[in-house]
Amino acid sequence: MTDTDAKTTPADQSASSRRGQQVPYERRAGQVRSGLALILATLALMASGYIWYSVLYQNADLFSMDMVGALNRVESNSNQVQETLASTEQDIKALKETQDTIRASLEKINTNLAHNRLEWALTETEQLLVIANNRLQLARDTHSSLAALRAADLQLQSLASPKLLPVRRELAREIALLDSLDKADIGGITLRLATMADTVDRLPLALDIRLHDDARIKTPAKADAAQAAAGSGWRQSASSLWQDILALVRVRENTELQRPLLPPEQQYFLRENLRLMLYSAQQALLQGSIPTYTQNLKSAQRLLKDYFDVNSQIVMATQTELDKLQSMKIVTDLPDISASLTALRRIGGNRAEP
Repeated sequence: MTDTDAKTTPADQSASSRRGQQVPYERRAGQVRSGLALILATLALMASGYIWYSVLYQNADLFSMDMVGALNRVESNSNQVQETLASTEQDIKALKETQDTIRASLEKINTNLAHNRLEWALTETEQLLVIANNRLQLARDTHSSLAALRAADLQLQSLASPKLLPVRRELAREIALLDSLDKADIGGITLRLATMADTVDRLPLALDIRLHDDARIKTPAKADAAQAAAGSGWRQSASSLWQDILALVRVRENTELQRPLLPPEQQYFLRENLRLMLYSAQQALLQGSIPTYTQNLKSAQRLLKDYFDVNSQIVMATQTELDKLQSMKIVTDLPDISASLTALRRIGGNRAEP
C-alpha cells in the first residue's frame, strides 16, 4: 500500500461511488431521448408523406395551374378594386357635399316657411280686424264684429309671440266693450223690413172694401125694385116714390173721417210710397240714423192705417211687425275698435323694416 492509498479519505470514497451511479442514469436518459427523436421523426415522415399524397393524387390540378398568370390576375383585380374604392370614396365625398347642400337648402326653406307662415297669420289677423271694423261701423252688426275680433284673438294666441301682446291687450278691451252693448240683430231687422216691402202689393186697400160694401148695398135695392115691379100698379108707384124720398137723404152710421176714394192710377203711387218708407227705414238703420229710422216706421204705420184695410189679417200682421221694430232698443253710439288694428299695423311695419 502506497502513501497515496494510505491517504484516501472516506469523502473521496463516497464521491467515487456517486459518479459510478450517475453514469448508468445518463446512459438511460440518452436512450430515451433517442427513442423520442426517432418517434417524432417517424411521425413527421408520415405527415410529409400524407401531404405529398394529398397534393399529388387528390389535388393534382394544382401543378397544372398557371400560378404566374393567376398571380397577375389577382394583382390586376386588386388594382381594379383599389380604383373602385377610390372612385367610391370620391362618390361618397360628392354625396356628402350634396347632402350638406340639401341640408342647408332645407334649413333655409324652413326658415322662409316659418317667416312666411308668420306673415300669413298676421295678414289674416289684419283682415279679420278690418272686417270687424267694417261690420260695426258700416253695418252696425255687433254680432259679426264680435265674432271677427274673437277669431283674430285666437289667431294671435296660436302665434304665441311676445311682440303681439299689445295687440291682444287692445283686443281684450274691445271685446269687453262689445260684450257690454245691447246687441240688436241689425241684419235681421233689415231683412224683415225688406220682406215687408216685398209684401206691399198683397196688402188690401180700404178702397176695395168700401167698393165691395157699396155693391152689397145696391144689390138688395135692385131686388126690392124687382119685387115692386111684380106687385100691383099703385103699390109700384108708392114704392118708387118712397125710394126717391129715401135717396134725397142718406144717414151714415160711421162717423170716422173717411179718406177720399183713390182712382186706380193713384193706388200704384200709394203702394210705392209705403215701400219707399220701409226701404228708407232700412237705409237709416244701416247708416245709424235712429231718429230717421223711427220716423219712417211711423209714417209707414200711418199709411197702413189711412189707406189699407186694417181689419185684414195681413195688414194687422204688418202693423204688429212695425210695432215690434219700433219697440226694439238700438244702440246709437258704437265704440271705437280700431286701436287693435292700428297696433297690429304698427308691429307689421316695424317687422318689415330691415
